[in-house]
Amino acid sequence: MKTILLPTDFSLNSHNAISYALNFYKDEECRFILLNSYKVNGYMQNSRFIPIPGESERDKVRQESREKIHQLLKEIEQRYPNPKHSFSTVTKNQQLVAAIAEEINKQPIAVVIIGTQGNTAAHDVSYGSNTISIMEEIHNCPILAIPSHVRFSKIKEVVLASGFKVPPLEEEYIFIKELLNKTGAAIRVLHVMENGLSKSQQENKEDLKTILKEVPHSFHSLAHVSVAIGIYCFTESRGSDMVAFVNKRHSFFQNVLFNPLYKNLGNYSQIPVLIMQTREVFKN
Repeated sequence: MKTILLPTDFSLNSHNAISYALNFYKDEECRFILLNSYKVNGYMQNSRFIPIPGESERDKVRQESREKIHQLLKEIEQRYPNPKHSFSTVTKNQQLVAAIAEEINKQPIAVVIIGTQGNTAAHDVSYGSNTISIMEEIHNCPILAIPSHVRFSKIKEVVLASGFKVPPLEEEYIFIKELLNKTGAAIRVLHVMENGLSKSQQENKEDLKTILKEVPHSFHSLAHVSVAIGIYCFTESRGSDMVAFVNKRHSFFQNVLFNPLYKNLGNYSQIPVLIMQTREVFKN
C-alpha cells in the first residue's frame, strides 16, 4: 500500500492538490497523511534575548491546527468516500520542510503532493517560497506540485526536461515509470540546447533510453531559445499534462532552479511539475 504525504495550510491551493491526489489514486489502496505545520512566534526574554513562545499562545495555535485538520479530514471523507483510502493526520510546531523531512524519515513515502498558487495566465502562476524550499531541500522522495487552477484529468503525456549532463540512475525513474504504467501515458524527453551533444551527454542520453525502454517514449530538442521558455512552449504546444525534472547536483533542474531568471518556475508552467529526487547524489 502506498503512503502519500499531503502537506496542507488549509488554503484553496492545498485543497486543490488534495483533490488531485485523491482522484489520481482513486483506484489504488493508499494511506494519505494530512500534514499541517505551524511555527509559533515567541517573545524576547530580556535576560537572554531568546524568543520563547508563551504556553497559552502555543496551546492555542496547536488546538487550532488540530481542529482545522480534523475538519478537513471530515470534509474529505464526506466528499471523496473511497474504501480503498485511509487517512491519518499530523500537526507539528515546526517549519514545513523539516516537518516533511521528518515524516519521510519515519516511513516510506511514495510521493509528496503539494499545492501552488496560480491561475490560467502563464505569467501569473507563481511558486511560493515553501514550494521552492521543498523542491530544493527534500532529496529522497518525489515531489508533485499542482498549480491551483489545475483540475485532475487523465494524464496522456509527461515531458521530462533533461540536459543529459549527469548520468541517469535507474532509481531516479522508479516513480515516473510507475506513473506511466498506471496511466498509459508517454514520456517525451526534451533537451533545450545551445550546441550539439558532447560525447558524455550522448552516452547519458543512451543510458536514459535504456532506462525508459519499457515505456512509450521519444526524444526531442529545441535550439536558440531559453530553457524555461523552451519548456513552456513545448508543453503548451503539445497540450502536455505534466513536466518532470530530476533534481541532483549539476542537473538540468538545478541549473533552472538556481538561475535567478528561472527561480519562479511557475512563470513557465501551467501544468503539474514532478521533481524526482535521488538520495545518493546529495551525500557529502
